[in-house]
Amino acid sequence: MRRALTLTLVLAASVTLAHPMLVIGEVRFDPDPPIPGETGAAVLTLLDTSLTEVEDAVVFLELRRGSPATEGDEPRSEPLLTTDRLEETSPGVYETTIEVPEPGSYTLSIRDRTYRQEEAIANVELIFDGDPVDFVPFVLPPTATGPASLGSWLIWLVGVPLLAGVVVTVLVLRSGRGGEGTNEDVTGAADGPTTEEG
Repeated sequence: MRRALTLTLVLAASVTLAHPMLVIGEVRFDPDPPIPGETGAAVLTLLDTSLTEVEDAVVFLELRRGSPATEGDEPRSEPLLTTDRLEETSPGVYETTIEVPEPGSYTLSIRDRTYRQEEAIANVELIFDGDPVDFVPFVLPPTATGPASLGSWLIWLVGVPLLAGVVVTVLVLRSGRGGEGTNEDVTGAADGPTTEEG
């Protein structure tokens, strides 16, 4: 019973850790200032609200002309540039190479697709004018859990502990039956064979 309880608590903790969360980030460029027409590195740093590095994130970048209306708005224009998944070069640090566009104002969209059927988006304004960009902060908001994710959550939270309980119950019942047979054998052996006296 103690093992089943421990398993249930571990599974519950795993489910809690798997929920979407608020992510604080910043983006910078190397070299800085970026040189239009040349290739540079875009470097993202992701932290949770306790300032712990967010590892194993699935992050993409998109670059569009013009300034974002608000940080959370979905951009409507086609991107000038779309990256592949950013490579994690150290815990919580992600990097990709991009071709720096001509001078002007741009919207950089950071797309976090770490969780299945969920996407957090942050839009920030970048101005390439020959001056250093420095560190540009952004926030990836927590996202709602989709139907498939909710189903998976219920399976882990309810189904797996129930299955563990059934397995533990079967094992206890089997060991109990084996113990009864052993007790009968011991009792018979203690009584010893009966002999008739003539």
